[in-house]
Amino acid sequence: MIDLHVHLRGTLTPAMAITLAKRNSMNLDAARLAAKGFGWQDFTSFLHAYDHIASVIVTAQDLEEVAYDYLSRSAQLGTTYVEFMLSPPDLMRAGVAFEDQLAALSAARHRALEAHGIDCRMIATAVRHLGPTAAIEAARVAVSRRDDIVVGFGLTGDERLFAASDFEEAFRIARSEGLRATAHAGEHLGPDTIIEAIEVLGLERVGHGIRAVESESVTRQLASEKVPLELCLTSNLALNLYPSISKHPIGRLAAAGCVIVLGTDDPSFFSTDIAAEYKLAANVGLSALDITAQANAASFRGI
Repeated sequence: MIDLHVHLRGTLTPAMAITLAKRNSMNLDAARLAAKGFGWQDFTSFLHAYDHIASVIVTAQDLEEVAYDYLSRSAQLGTTYVEFMLSPPDLMRAGVAFEDQLAALSAARHRALEAHGIDCRMIATAVRHLGPTAAIEAARVAVSRRDDIVVGFGLTGDERLFAASDFEEAFRIARSEGLRATAHAGEHLGPDTIIEAIEVLGLERVGHGIRAVESESVTRQLASEKVPLELCLTSNLALNLYPSISKHPIGRLAAAGCVIVLGTDDPSFFSTDIAAEYKLAANVGLSALDITAQANAASFRGI
C-alpha cells in the first residue's frame, strides 16, 4: 500500500499531542483531546481543530517524532511508501528553520527505512487561505535548499478562497526548480476548477478531484491525460460530501478510466488509516494491486 495524500501534522494522535504539549509547556483543549477526531463539526471547524492540535509541534525533534510515529504505524499495516505534505513557513514562524525541518524528516525517513522498510518523501505546501503572497514565500522557501526528501510543491487549505490563477507565480517558482506539482481542487468546488488548476498551475496530480464526476467532459479529459486523482475516501465521508461509500464517485471515476491513488488526508482527525482506505476502495470493486501500481507510477520520488 502507498499513501500519496497525507498532511504530516494531521497524523498527530491524541497520545502524541499530549506528549508534545507537556514537553513544550502548552495547554490543549481537553474536550478536543477526548472527542473522536478532535471534535470538529464541519470543514471550517475542522480547520480550527487542526490548527489547535498541530500547534504542539514546535521543534525539529517534535517533527521527527511525529513523522517516525506515522511511518512506523503505517509500516505495520503493510505500507511501503508515504508522501507527506507539510507547510515549511508554519514551522519557520515557530522558530524551526527550513534546513532543520528537512534534517528532521530525513532522520525520520532513515530510521523508518532501517527499522521497518518504509520510505517517504515530502511535498512542501502553501496554504491557500493565507493568500498568493504567502504562497510565493512558501515556494521560495521550498526551493531555497534542495534535498532529495523534497520532491513536490502543493496547495492545501480552504479551496473556497482565492482562484487557482492567483497561485500561478508560486507554482512557476517551484516547478522552475524541478519540484513536481499537485494541489487540492474539486473537493468543495465544482469540476471546472479542476481543469483550471491543472492548466494554470501545471499540476501532475490533483488532490481529491472528486467533483470531476459531475462533468463528463472533465472526467474524459482527466482519463485521457492520465492525471492521477488523490482520493481520500474517509475524509470525504466524514466531511459529509457523500453519505456512504456506495454513493461515493470513486467507482464511477475508475470506470471512466481515471487514474486513482489513495491517501489518508488527516488520518487522526478522520479516524482512518491507509488500510481502511484500501478496504473502502475494495468495497466498490477496486483492486489493491491496481491502486498500488498506479500509486507507484504517480509518486514523485526518484525524479
